[in-house]
Amino acid sequence: MAKSLYIRSLKPVDLTEMYIAFLDAFSDYAIPFRLTKEQFVRKFVEKLRINFTLSAGAFAYDDTLAGFIFTTINYYDNKLTAYNGGTGVRPAYRGHKATAQMYDFLIPMFKERKIKQCVLEVLTHNKRAINSYSAIGFQKTKYYRCFKLENKHFKVRPPVIPLEIFSVKLPNWDVYESFAEQKPSFLDSSLMINDNLANETIIEAHHNGRCIGYAIYQPAFGRISQVGVSPEMRGKGVGANIIQYIFATCQQKHLTVINVEKNASVTQDFFLNLGFLNQIDQYEMILPLE
Repeated sequence: MAKSLYIRSLKPVDLTEMYIAFLDAFSDYAIPFRLTKEQFVRKFVEKLRINFTLSAGAFAYDDTLAGFIFTTINYYDNKLTAYNGGTGVRPAYRGHKATAQMYDFLIPMFKERKIKQCVLEVLTHNKRAINSYSAIGFQKTKYYRCFKLENKHFKVRPPVIPLEIFSVKLPNWDVYESFAEQKPSFLDSSLMINDNLANETIIEAHHNGRCIGYAIYQPAFGRISQVGVSPEMRGKGVGANIIQYIFATCQQKHLTVINVEKNASVTQDFFLNLGFLNQIDQYEMILPLE
């Protein structure tokens, strides 16, 4: 194996190689990714909306894709942001600072486009990756918990008030944001969800004609992007019935929620009381470019 790598932007024609490299890079990951190619495309091309030009591939000189950074661009905390939606290096090519080389390639392009910061999430126990990102200049900014619920462990709670739950076509962000205990992470921000509405389902829970709870989720993956209940209506079974509705309309037998802030105790208790388990924890890390 040649130790040298060359870096270039990814292209749509690289999609099959990207998928193969992704499977290999995450084959020894703490939480295995078992995605079909169709799921890979939906997750990274459609949901993440990869910017191929601003995504990097590290290639061996036999043109094997050895590593990658999948980038999408949007605003986060009112700053134009390059979000790293996936970094991976195949096991056979580790130890050659591929991630640092790819960022050396990308950062000048980010700055040329007036991008103000790079954002990513990394598992808290992935010391190798944390050290690699820290050496590049990333700093830890938030601590997130991620949850998973198996259908058989769901603790059903009947509502104590009359409820009507139904789907809606467009999100009512002003109402939803008033229910939130924390600001969403980059991937589940309103701007990112607006770009992915074709793959999201939006439901609202109404009481006496007023929206008192909502959820936005991806039925194909069982992934909850956002969920919330009006503060004065909590503890009345509203959230539990929203989750029950999601299970009834979802293609999966499990649900996942990522990036709940460590200090968002109300939100964490909500998930734990319904039977969700804290599966993994992540750091948000940010590299300022200004």
